[in-house]
Amino acid sequence: MIKKILVILSTLLFALISSYNCLAQEKRAQTTMKFLSTPLDARAASMADAHTAFQLGATAMFYNPSSMAQMEDKISVTAGYLEWIADITYNSAAIAYRPSDGRYGVVGAHMSAVDYGDFQETIPDGSESGYQDLGTYSPSSYSVGISYAYPLSSEFMIGASVKYVSLDLANAVIGFGSGEGGLTRRNFDSNTLAYDFGLLYKVGFESLKFAMSVRNFATDVTFDREETELPLTFRIGLSMNLLDLTEIDGNMHQFIVAVDANRPRDYYEQLMFGGEYKFMNRFSLRGGYVFPADESNVSFGAGITQPIGDSSLQVDYSYTAFGIFDNVQRIGVKFGF
Repeated sequence: MIKKILVILSTLLFALISSYNCLAQEKRAQTTMKFLSTPLDARAASMADAHTAFQLGATAMFYNPSSMAQMEDKISVTAGYLEWIADITYNSAAIAYRPSDGRYGVVGAHMSAVDYGDFQETIPDGSESGYQDLGTYSPSSYSVGISYAYPLSSEFMIGASVKYVSLDLANAVIGFGSGEGGLTRRNFDSNTLAYDFGLLYKVGFESLKFAMSVRNFATDVTFDREETELPLTFRIGLSMNLLDLTEIDGNMHQFIVAVDANRPRDYYEQLMFGGEYKFMNRFSLRGGYVFPADESNVSFGAGITQPIGDSSLQVDYSYTAFGIFDNVQRIGVKFGF
C-alpha cells in the first residue's frame, strides 16, 4: 500500500513540475513577494541553503515540510533574525508539535515578517525644485501559515503547508486631486494563499536521504492592473553523513554533506553544496557554495547545542558574502523538548 502511495505522489509531483516547466517562460527577476524565497534559517544559510533533505524540526516549515516528520522532540521551537541587504531585516518564528509520539504526524505553525525601513515619498509639482516632499512611507510584508507532516513508513514521509502571504507596497500618491491635502492616493497591496509540498525518502543506504519540495505554489496576484506571479520554486536534494562509511564513532564526529538542485521560476537553475562538521553533537562548523549566483556564492557559519535536562538549546550563526552589497548575517535559536 505504501509503495502505491509513493508511486502516486511521485507521479503527481513530477506531473506538476513538468507542466510548470512546459508553461513557464524565461522571466528573470519578474516575480513578486520575493521575501518568500529569502533563506531565513542561520544553519541552512551557512550551508548555501542546501537543506531540502535535512532534519530541521520546526525550521522544516520554511524549506521542506515533509522533513518535519523526522522530529524526535515532542515540541520544537525556532526563532531567527536576519540582517538582509539595503538595511532590510527579517524576523521569523515557528513551532512544531508531535502528539502521541508521532502516531498522528506532526503539526506546526510558522510566520515571517519583513521590515523594509522608511522611504522618501515625493511627487512632481512643477515648482523650482521640481517636486513636492510628502514625507516617508514604509512598505511591509509578512507570511503566516500552518504545516502538517506524516510518516507513511519509517522510510517515506510527506508534508504540506498553507500560508497567507501579504505585501503592502504603499498607500501612494498617484496625482493631484480632491483628496486629503489636495492629493489622490491608491493602495498598492495584495495578498493570497500559497502552498508548499514536499516528500522525503530514506534510501536505506546508511543515512542517505532523498527529498523533493515545491514552494510558493499560488495563483497570480494583482497590485493595480497587471497580474504578477509568486516565486514558485522546485527543489531536489540529497544528504548523508559521510562518516557512516568509516569506523569513526558517530557520537563523536559527523560530517554531513548536502546537495540541492534548485529550479526557481525567476532565475537560472542552481546547484547548492553544503557541509557540516559536528563534534560530540555539541559544536558545528559549516560552509556552502551555490552557483550560478549574482553576488552570494560563498557562506559559512557555526553552531552550538547545549542539552538542558531532557531538552536542548541550539544557537546558530551564519555569514554570507554578498559582493557589492553589505555582507549578510543571520542568528537563529532553536529549542526542543
